[in-house]
Amino acid sequence: MQDKKTGKPGQDRTKVDPKRVYVSGTTKMNKHKGPQSAGQVAEQFENEDMAKQVAAATAFFKSLEKGFKQIALYRHNVNQYKDYLKQSYDSLVTLLRKWETLPLRVDQLGFKLHDAWVYQHDADEQNIAHKFYRDGVRILVFRNGIDEQQLLDFVLICLTNFHSAEYMYEDMVSLLWKQDFGHIEYVVVDTVAVGTETEEEARAEVDKIVNYLYQRLTSKSDDHVAFARISLEDLEIELDDVEQAKGVVIKGTPATPEEKGRIQDELDEEKENKMLPKLVVILFKLLEDELDQDLGQALEEVFIQLLDSFLIHEDFRGINQMLHKFQSLKRKSLPAANLARLEQIESAFVTRMGETERLDQVTQIIDAMAQIKEPQEVYRYLTRLDDQAILQLLQALEKMERVDARRLVCDALATLGKNQLDVFVRRLSSKKANLVRDMLYIIDKLNPPDRLKIIARLLDHPNLAIRLEALSIIGAMGEDSSRAYVLKALEDSEMQMRITAARMLPNYDLKMATKTLLAIVERQDFPKRDNKEQAALFAALASTNTPEAMGWFRDQIRATSLMGRKKLAEHKRTVVTGLAMSGSISAFKLLKTELEAGIKEEDVVAAAQRACNKLRERLLGS
Repeated sequence: MQDKKTGKPGQDRTKVDPKRVYVSGTTKMNKHKGPQSAGQVAEQFENEDMAKQVAAATAFFKSLEKGFKQIALYRHNVNQYKDYLKQSYDSLVTLLRKWETLPLRVDQLGFKLHDAWVYQHDADEQNIAHKFYRDGVRILVFRNGIDEQQLLDFVLICLTNFHSAEYMYEDMVSLLWKQDFGHIEYVVVDTVAVGTETEEEARAEVDKIVNYLYQRLTSKSDDHVAFARISLEDLEIELDDVEQAKGVVIKGTPATPEEKGRIQDELDEEKENKMLPKLVVILFKLLEDELDQDLGQALEEVFIQLLDSFLIHEDFRGINQMLHKFQSLKRKSLPAANLARLEQIESAFVTRMGETERLDQVTQIIDAMAQIKEPQEVYRYLTRLDDQAILQLLQALEKMERVDARRLVCDALATLGKNQLDVFVRRLSSKKANLVRDMLYIIDKLNPPDRLKIIARLLDHPNLAIRLEALSIIGAMGEDSSRAYVLKALEDSEMQMRITAARMLPNYDLKMATKTLLAIVERQDFPKRDNKEQAALFAALASTNTPEAMGWFRDQIRATSLMGRKKLAEHKRTVVTGLAMSGSISAFKLLKTELEAGIKEEDVVAAAQRACNKLRERLLGS
C-alpha cells in the first residue's frame, strides 16, 4: 500500500499510535491576513488571561524568527546557536512557567492558539508551520521544563533541507521522533481515507477529531497527556456524528515501476539506517524492567557493539541520542539494581568512546569528509569524553591534515581540558608546526592569566613560521606588557621577524616607536641591510606620522653630497619606497610638497611621483 502524499509504503491505520491519530482529510486554507497586534488579540477574547497567553506566544514566535535568520546566516558558527536563540528561549520559559503548556493548532499558513494566529506566513518553504502541516502534524505542544538544547534541536529540524541527499528520505515527523523530545509533543493526522465516507465527510470528521484533541489540551484538567491515550472507542463516544473506523481504503492508482523502485530504496534505507535506532529503543526499554545479573552484563557488551555500529555508519547523532537516553532514564523511578547497572553501562560506554582505536576512527572520518556532516554532533561526542581521553585525542590530532577538522577537535579539547592547561603548554615545544598552531589556538580559547608569557616562549622556537605566528599574536594583544617582546624581536637574527616587529611597533606609544626606529635606521651598519628590510623599517617609521619622523624623511630627500651621488640616490629611492608602503597621509603630503619644491635627482623624482600616485589610490581609491 502507498500513501498518496509521500509515496511511501502505507500502514495499517486500524490501530492508533500513542502519539498519532490517522484519519483522512485536509484543512481549508485561510487568506493570509498577517499576525494580529496585541490590541487586536485583547479585543478578541473576553478572558483576559487567554489574551495575555496569545500575546506572549506571538512575541515568542517573533523572537524565534530572528533566531532562525541568524542561524541560517551564520550556519558555520555552531557554538553561537544557543546565543542566537537566547531571547526566544527566555520568552518561552516565561510563558510556560505561567501557563505550563503552549498548545498550538498547526495550519498551512501558521500556528494558532485559542483560534488566534500567533505565527503566520505564506505557505512556502520559509513557513515552518507549513512544513509541519504538509507532513501531517496538526497539533504541536511545548511543555514547561524544556531546556535550551531541546529548543535548538527543534529549530534545527525546522531548518532541515529535505532536498539534500542526507534528508531526502526523511520528513518532519521522522525527525521529531528521532529526537525523542521530553517536553515537545505532537499529534499527526495522515491523509488516508476511513471506510466508505466521502472526502467532505472525512474532512469534517478530521476537524472534529482535531478540535476534540485540542480542547483536551487546552482544558484545565490535571491529566495533561490523556489525549495521547485516546482510542477509537473514545472518539466514538466523545464526538457526535463521527462513525467508528471499520477499515482502511487507500485511494489512488496502482504504483508504477518507478514508484515501486523508490519504495524498495526506502525499504533498503530502513534496513540500513533505521534498524539501529529501533534496536536502541528496545534495549533501553529492557533497562526499565527488572534485570537479572546475566542479562545486565550482556547488555553492557551489546551497547559497546552498538557504539561501534554507529561509528561504522558515521552516525554521531545516534551515539549522542544514546547518551541523552542514559541521562533521561536515570531521572526515572528505576529499581536500585537497575539504576546501578545503568550507571555502570553508561560509564563503560563513555570510557570506550575515548579509547585510542575509536578516537582514531572518529578523526579519520571527519578528516576524510569533503565537508563535515553535522559538526555539532561530532563536537558533542568529543566533549562527552572523560579527562583521560585528552592524551589519546591529542595523539589522534597529530595525524590529521584538514584545517577545519583539526579546528573542530581543538574546540573539543579546549572544553575537555579547561583545567589541564599544562597538557597543551608542554606541546608548544613540538617541532610539528601544525600541532603548535593547534595548541596556540586552544590556549587562546582558554585565555589563561599568563597567556602572554606562555606565547612569548615561542619567540625562541626553531621554526621561523611559528616564531612569526607567535609574534603576530603578541602584537595583536596591544598590551603595554607585550611591547618588550616586540622590541626583542627587532633584534632577531631573521629579517622577517625584524620586519614584522617594526610594523607592530607603531601600535604602541608613537613617540617611543619613533625614537626606537630612528635609532635603528641611523645606525652605521643599517645601510648594509637588505633593501627590502630598509624599506619596511622606513614604512614603519612613516606610519607613526610624528613630526620627528617627517622631519627626518624631509632631511633624507633633500640631502646632497659631492661624493657617492649614486649611493645617495639609491638611498633616497629606498626612502621613497618606504613612504609609499606606509599608506600615511603625512607621507603623501611630504612627497607632494617635495615634488613641488623640486627634487634634484631625476630617478628620485620619478619614484616620488609613482609613490604619490600609489598613496593617492590607496587613500582615496582608484
